[in-house]
Amino acid sequence: MFKTSIQEKIQALGYKTFTPIQEAVFKAYEKKDNIIGLAPTGTGKTHAYLLPIVNELDLQDESVQAVICVPTNELVAQVEEMLKKVNIGFTVKAYSSSKDRNRELESLSKKQPQIVISTPGRLEDYAIKEGKLKIHTTKVFVLDEADMMLDMDFMNTLDRVFYAVKDARMLLFSATLPNGLNKWLDAYFGKAHVIDLKDPSVLKITHGLVYTRNETRDTDFKRLVKAINPFLCMVFVSKKEQVDHVYQQLLDIGIKAIRISGDTPARERKTILDDIKQLKYTFIVSSDLGSRGLDIVGVSHVIHYDLPYHLEYYIHRSGRTGRANQTGMSIALVTNENSRKIDNISKRGIGFQRYQIEGTTLVPVVKKVKSNLSEEELQAIRKVKKPTKVSPNYKKKNKKLVKKARNAARYGGK
Repeated sequence: MFKTSIQEKIQALGYKTFTPIQEAVFKAYEKKDNIIGLAPTGTGKTHAYLLPIVNELDLQDESVQAVICVPTNELVAQVEEMLKKVNIGFTVKAYSSSKDRNRELESLSKKQPQIVISTPGRLEDYAIKEGKLKIHTTKVFVLDEADMMLDMDFMNTLDRVFYAVKDARMLLFSATLPNGLNKWLDAYFGKAHVIDLKDPSVLKITHGLVYTRNETRDTDFKRLVKAINPFLCMVFVSKKEQVDHVYQQLLDIGIKAIRISGDTPARERKTILDDIKQLKYTFIVSSDLGSRGLDIVGVSHVIHYDLPYHLEYYIHRSGRTGRANQTGMSIALVTNENSRKIDNISKRGIGFQRYQIEGTTLVPVVKKVKSNLSEEELQAIRKVKKPTKVSPNYKKKNKKLVKKARNAARYGGK
């Protein structure tokens, strides 16, 4: 399927086999249909669309041929870095709020990139408002991490962008897809080829629950931190205002930690990522939005300080571990009031194991099988003496004695 030049790049990336989402997209891409690809975080969705796009580029055509739209500056940089590793001589431009706007607009007056990576806001600015980025020539348009953009109310911006690329082939990728988008998807993706591999159970992640109370959450959180031995752990909070509070809890017990939220400036986020790659920290405290788009490798554990408001974020949080076929553990601090949320998450194909903290050890809670016997019957059975010597049919004889004792307690000796 791939050109020789692309095959060489794939080998250099170290691919020996492709993931299910990659194989499915490669096959669907040849049919020229629009594609909706749903798969858990960390299963290789980005390379699933990058490799076919690069494979079909016309290097002699200096117009825009592919547009990749992602929700955050960090994802723009991440996709750009991945494209560099498969570059066979094409031009690519990455547009985000961290770049010099005037310089980029001036550059576009001279030359158009063959591949564009951009946030929705920058795409609308350069292509729609300024008219400098000529995306109407693009052959393929990719909307990656789609659920985040739809959650963040980018709909109006995307509508204007989609109108400008109405002749392009449309590809959408996401780990989850919010309900109620059928009309929107029909309008822009039509009869798309749907690849649905979003069952999170395909990842090698153990999902744990540790029950707490709101008044003891901090104490139990610190006990939990001491009970695990992570290579790298991400701690998630549902409100960005909690980031500093949870970060301080870790510092109080001598943990090497760093914090990040949606308010963290782009330059500081880059420094944090560099420090994480150099293993300067064991714990990262983050809000849900603060974590999106961060390319963090080697996360062994995820702790949910509390459950997120949008349950899709539970899957995104947990998907930070168990990536690239590695194992991982996702542990949530929950209260009895969280039972409905837990049930709803379970319906997504996630099985939970309950744990309790004993000293500095995380211990699975074994579910007791409810007995149909009364306390009187159990007491009577316990009084049956077990044979001291093993004789023929000793099990059968003992079973009769147990039954006799049970009936005596149940029916008064009848």
